[in-house]
Amino acid sequence: MSKATKAASGSAKAKPASGGKAASTKPAAAKAKPAGERKTAPAANSAGSQSKAAKNGAGKAAGAPAEARKTMYGPVSVLNAKEHGGLQLSPAPDHRFAESMNSVVLAAAEFPQAALHYPIVFAEADGNWSAYAVTGHTNGKNSFIGKDGKWLEGTYIPALIRRYPFVLVADSSQRNLSLAADLSSDMLKGKKGAKLYDDGKPSQTAANILRFCVSFDNQLKASGDLFKRIADSGILVSRRADVTLPDNTKSAIVGFHVVDEQKLADLDDDAFLKLRKDGVLNLIYCHLWSMRSWKNILA
Repeated sequence: MSKATKAASGSAKAKPASGGKAASTKPAAAKAKPAGERKTAPAANSAGSQSKAAKNGAGKAAGAPAEARKTMYGPVSVLNAKEHGGLQLSPAPDHRFAESMNSVVLAAAEFPQAALHYPIVFAEADGNWSAYAVTGHTNGKNSFIGKDGKWLEGTYIPALIRRYPFVLVADSSQRNLSLAADLSSDMLKGKKGAKLYDDGKPSQTAANILRFCVSFDNQLKASGDLFKRIADSGILVSRRADVTLPDNTKSAIVGFHVVDEQKLADLDDDAFLKLRKDGVLNLIYCHLWSMRSWKNILA
């Protein structure tokens, strides 16, 4: 199953390790590991200190940042017809599963839509670059989830959120990916909904979910290369956002980078042309436009 993915025919359960990572084990098989894992995300807190990078561990969910695994996913299980043949998927009643996320990882393809609603920032860990939509000014609070528990109407919902409760889990070879799910999700507890299996085989619903997860995972990997090209141009600078809340308490969002407009303007013709040839100018301009959206996280 080289670089291919399918619903696993065997049984495997994954439990969070420290920091909420999904650890997957299979009988007589190596522990699963993630593909393209990103270890840090922007942090927000009243003290202004940056959150520590999550520790590496076996069996982490492919393409899910540490912040997402910690706050969105409970223990995940690799899906198989024998154990999960009766599962049915219902629409999400709300988005409370993401109410503690103050940032959400983005693929490059999401920039045009996300920039209209969220500040988009960059973060680096071990030479790997990721982009995030900032969704809250305080650690553990998502400003885009309303009192009814639903994502604010009219705002773009990032692909990472739309993927829940599913995720891809990679084995130790990083070549074989299996579809897994957080079985504690209310979306999988109902007796009515779209079946994930028909007569012991993955249904069309399961195939569509898998296709979406694979596409998003591939987009994240490709996006990391694009973000690194932006970083290598020397135009990113470290920043922090100091926020005064309506009750006059202060919060700081730290651990992120933004494009310095003066550094961008100072690039010589060859360096600027390289950005255009690398296909990242549109991402840079979307990012700069998104800086207008800092006010939205105070709503």
